[in-house]
Amino acid sequence: MDSCVTPTPDFFIDEFVRYYNSEVADYDVSEITKDECFVVWYNYTVGNAKALVSTVRPDHKYYELTYHAGKNELYIDAYIKVDHDVVKF
Repeated sequence: MDSCVTPTPDFFIDEFVRYYNSEVADYDVSEITKDECFVVWYNYTVGNAKALVSTVRPDHKYYELTYHAGKNELYIDAYIKVDHDVVKF
């Protein structure tokens, strides 16, 4: 990561692809491209930023990427959708 980071949605996609291809992809899971990824939600506040990133792959996973400007660090948390309930009122 550069020392002068601008945490835009494109930044998060680029970092996610780099992370996925080095940490997730293996002989069972192929590498991912930027065209397979999208930002679900993004927020930038006083130098810190967060994005929820998902893919078009049918694995029900999404990723939370948080950029901490003061430390110039990026945190990546992976989640899997377990359930989807509807509450009617």
